[in-house]
Amino acid sequence: MLVAHPLAQAGPTTGPDASTIFYLTLLFIFVTAIMTAVVTKWARDKCLKFLHGYHVTIERTRGQTIWGRLKVFPNGLEIVYDHPFIDHRGRKKTSALMYQQDLETQFLCALRYHDEQDEAAQAKRSKQVQQNFNPGPVRRFLRGVRNFINTLRDAFNAAIGAVVGQYQRMNPSSALMASQGQQVTQIGQTLLNRLANAFEPLLEQYIGQPVILDVADPINPNNQTTEYVGYLADYTQQYIAVFNVNHLTEEWIELQLPDIEKGPALPPLPGPPPMGAPAPVLPEPLTCQHELAIRVDLHRFKIMNLRHEPVVVRRLEREGFEPLVLGMTIPPRGTLDLPARDARNGKLICEIVRACDVVAPRRLASVRHAGEQVDRRSFSDELSINQLPLVPKFIHSIQSSTSKVAGIFTPRDEAKESNREGPVT
Repeated sequence: MLVAHPLAQAGPTTGPDASTIFYLTLLFIFVTAIMTAVVTKWARDKCLKFLHGYHVTIERTRGQTIWGRLKVFPNGLEIVYDHPFIDHRGRKKTSALMYQQDLETQFLCALRYHDEQDEAAQAKRSKQVQQNFNPGPVRRFLRGVRNFINTLRDAFNAAIGAVVGQYQRMNPSSALMASQGQQVTQIGQTLLNRLANAFEPLLEQYIGQPVILDVADPINPNNQTTEYVGYLADYTQQYIAVFNVNHLTEEWIELQLPDIEKGPALPPLPGPPPMGAPAPVLPEPLTCQHELAIRVDLHRFKIMNLRHEPVVVRRLEREGFEPLVLGMTIPPRGTLDLPARDARNGKLICEIVRACDVVAPRRLASVRHAGEQVDRRSFSDELSINQLPLVPKFIHSIQSSTSKVAGIFTPRDEAKESNREGPVT
């Protein structure tokens, strides 16, 4: 008597029905849409994120400055004023918004000065500088992975497309991959680009090393640049960050403001001159003290910094009024606007500084000079612990006599010798 095998009695296996495929496809669309939104809409630039929550000064491309506590968003910035600003028409303003198009056309640089921060922000900034200049093994490993992915980014992108295409060919009946294969490829490439971010060997070797950052001059960006000295903290595709360990005062000055409330309107500042043309001629200042030119434009004082160093305006003192703490930075060739009605016959207490933290867009700023030479002669040099960037020196090494004569110090040396100024070139 023949007995049928149990497997022979079972009917042919069938795949998921149409309703299951529909719900799986719908779920997949929602998941991928959420991933794309999180990655592309909520990812903030790493260099701008350094300044999130700190008191900073924003300089725009024609030299105007605004200052306050910075909030960084994926597609813009918000600067919350220290005090509500009421203009001569009685309109109250508490913050300024810069959208993505403003960042692309008007944003010149952001300056952060240590003494402008409160105690919590100062401690946070010191920790931030230490982590970037002397990272731990986990941060070094993650940065190495990121640089490796960026180096082979094109190969990874091609591999993702090839895997999705091969799966579609092996499973031609899969309605899910047939309809969403292109989206899977796009999601993978988006995640890969966000993870890799940016990698440039020319800049990577100077992470944590003294450099000189050239930022376009706001008045004549074609012929002149403003130089900021510091240590290269990080860079992305759009921005570059240069920090200093110590922000020391070089000189204190007092600026006396005129006793007037209103003046004639200044002509509008012309656009950038063509390549090779001289800078535009500005109206004669009402007064010039300590290389700070004071002009009056209707109801505003316009104070321009003609020095090569940033000027930190600490407070405004006026007889009969409480001192007003400003805590903003006027970069070289930058302009500070003050309401003439509230500042007339006042006195600005300022300090001249040689170093501050700078974040600038790479389309207008670039590292042109190194403060200390980093040699990369062979592969064996790359394996040397004392030469690799981002590697803290666990074993104290003796500085070369050349560096001592030049006055160049590493961030750790600068922290030890707090009575000295920042890096000197």
